[in-house]
Amino acid sequence: MSLTGGPFLVLVAALTVAAFVALVVTWPWFAGRTVGWIAARVGMLLVVNVLVLFSAAVWLNDTFLFYASWVDLHGALTGTVTKTSLDEGGNAAAAAREHVSGSAATAGTSVPDLSQTRMASSGVGSFHVRGPASGLSGNVLVQVPPGYFDPANATRKYPVLEAFSGYPGSPYQWVSVISLASDMATQVAKGHMRPAVIVMPQQWFPAGVDTECVNGAASNPQVETWLTEDVPRWVAHTFRVNTQRSSWATIGLSAGGWCANMAAMLHPAQYGAVIDMGGYFRPELSPFYQPYPEHGALAQRYDLVARSERDPPPIAMWLETSHADDVSYKSSAAFLKEAKAPMAIHAVVLRNAGHRISVWQALLPESLRWLGHTVPGFG
Repeated sequence: MSLTGGPFLVLVAALTVAAFVALVVTWPWFAGRTVGWIAARVGMLLVVNVLVLFSAAVWLNDTFLFYASWVDLHGALTGTVTKTSLDEGGNAAAAAREHVSGSAATAGTSVPDLSQTRMASSGVGSFHVRGPASGLSGNVLVQVPPGYFDPANATRKYPVLEAFSGYPGSPYQWVSVISLASDMATQVAKGHMRPAVIVMPQQWFPAGVDTECVNGAASNPQVETWLTEDVPRWVAHTFRVNTQRSSWATIGLSAGGWCANMAAMLHPAQYGAVIDMGGYFRPELSPFYQPYPEHGALAQRYDLVARSERDPPPIAMWLETSHADDVSYKSSAAFLKEAKAPMAIHAVVLRNAGHRISVWQALLPESLRWLGHTVPGFG
């Protein structure tokens, strides 16, 4: 029986209900006060509670596909995951280096002195940013690399990695759950990449609404514009960063992987590369948020599979998906089928893996090494 799907969930729920009914019916029979009777009652309560928790876990797994199959669960417990790597399209370094006309952030005439803020000790700061292009205001979490405030580095400029969280989630996911800065520091220490400024912007407007990072029609929020124009311009005017496209990349997981793909593919003048972990290539809008007509111009704009076939941008991409990942695999497979130069894709395809952070965390060092070895601004 499959780990996911209705039959297994129904079976577990039925066992839980049966155990509860059995507990209620037989409870008077175990009313003794001896140690044995007390232990029996405790055991019965434990069995029912464990089954209730197990039912909840199965339901959550069925909903979010953390573990896609019994093989996937076994692989997670034993640390054995089968993967295949393939390369599609053109040369990644050339794609990230190629000149692309269009709008991109430029450095300000003077960079504010942030050394007196709490970023000096922690390297992490939260800023409230107003976006003139989008009309949105939101929080942006920024983590600077060690040594950023060292006077010896006063003229040094850094590449930028703009990170997008999954849904539900927040920018703090990259600090508190995923060790992005720590893994980057390890790769820097090993000489695999340059240190970078990590930028983690708010994606949901209003908070809690899965906007899929898109611009909406009419009065709906212009989230794409906020993420790809307002935030980069603010970063370029606030921190010492390089502004060449080969020094800007996006990274995202799950829904954030879609946001990272969308940002880089639709704004190649700003971003030269993208790391996509379990993302997809068409927005997965909920029934409760429909920002534009289903078959309108914006719907066509956000079909990245069609974009990769019709007008592939010169970006370098590292992509992870799994045959067993129902969220990511279908559109990722369609994207890989259509991908061609000047776009360059390095894909890691797992045989049996679900849609969960532990999979992406394990692959994070590999993706950062790829970024440093492939994209000139990070090398």
